[in-house]
Amino acid sequence: MTSSSSEPEATPPLDDSSESSSLASSPVVSRVEAAQSIASDERAPLSYADLRRFFALLIGFGMAALLVRALGDILMLFVVSFFVAMVLNPFVSWLERRGVKRGLAVALTMLALVGTVVGVGFLVVPPVVEQTSALVKQVGQNSESVQKQALALLDRYPQLRQLLPAEIRDSNNFNAISKQLTPLIQERLRVFVQSAGPGVGKNVVATTLGLVGGIFTGVIGLLLVAFILGNPKPMVTGFLAVVPARHRDAAGRSIARIEQQMLAWIRATLINGILTGVSTSILLYFIGLPSVIVFGVLSFFGEFVPNLGPIAASLPALFVAAGQGTTTFMLTLAAILFVQQVESNVLVPFIMGRELDLHPVTIVFFALGMGALFGIAGAILAVPLAAVTKVLVDEFVIKPNHVPVKDIEEHAETLISRRQWSA
Repeated sequence: MTSSSSEPEATPPLDDSSESSSLASSPVVSRVEAAQSIASDERAPLSYADLRRFFALLIGFGMAALLVRALGDILMLFVVSFFVAMVLNPFVSWLERRGVKRGLAVALTMLALVGTVVGVGFLVVPPVVEQTSALVKQVGQNSESVQKQALALLDRYPQLRQLLPAEIRDSNNFNAISKQLTPLIQERLRVFVQSAGPGVGKNVVATTLGLVGGIFTGVIGLLLVAFILGNPKPMVTGFLAVVPARHRDAAGRSIARIEQQMLAWIRATLINGILTGVSTSILLYFIGLPSVIVFGVLSFFGEFVPNLGPIAASLPALFVAAGQGTTTFMLTLAAILFVQQVESNVLVPFIMGRELDLHPVTIVFFALGMGALFGIAGAILAVPLAAVTKVLVDEFVIKPNHVPVKDIEEHAETLISRRQWSA
């Protein structure tokens, strides 16, 4: 009988390379290694290459700022021309879809634009110039009336006199100082109105027509608009070609959204401006103010700078009304506030809707910043540039990073109302 001895099977030696490769292919290990690599990158010290990139970026921004400052007028002319072309392009495309060749469609659109501006100018400019001259002649008389109304108000309400400085609180001193200041104030107001009136009018017309300065620049601006509208395809193609492929869809959507927002802005501004100007002129006419066409035109152009423009446009009417008595002043103030409330709460949401959806603080920031850089033209372009900035941030920052806007809004509401942050 033979006994068979069963020996245990020899286990194959462990292969370190195969074990490490299997561990490396594990998703858990790969995630751990990725996290470790990110952590090591975060702990990495600032290198010379990082400093070089930082200073290169800083120098690039500085050179861009100097270039913008040096070529501000030219850049503003091109920006205005592109915005005007975006506004007019739908009309050109509408004619083109109906069988009109693009060149002829551009010519008809430009002729309609120039004809409309010239026609409105012939209707509005003569009475505005006449009434402005009358207001300038009445500056001294109106300032005296304002002073008399102020003195009567102080006599009626002695409590207001206590708010004045001690050296002019006494009746005799106050009257003496006011008599000395009256000629100086009248002269300063007269010089300011006479010097600022034509300048403001020229700036308004220049901005409306895309002018940066003078007739020659205006003609160049109109030619730029015509060139852009005549053959925009190479410019759009070239812009999309230089954009990296991963951002090309976002760039295309941005162009489409910007054009839609420019249309919404100019449509809402023109409609709101016309309604505001006409209603302001009618109400002030029934109140009894002179030169109501001037105040209506100022209200129209004030709509091009939201929030700040209507306030500045209402000051001349309030100054004239103050010289006609407290009742007239209060009625004028009530009429202006009524028109602005209707415009802000009814006309803007109904006409513009939520196509722009810009916060008032954003508009004020862009208006002040652009006004400081480029004057009245920059202030008028504040809303379009704010809308462009919002579109670019949405397309290139919020959407690519999948920012949970709804969740952040809920957290923000809790943070504001309860001063708590819920993780």
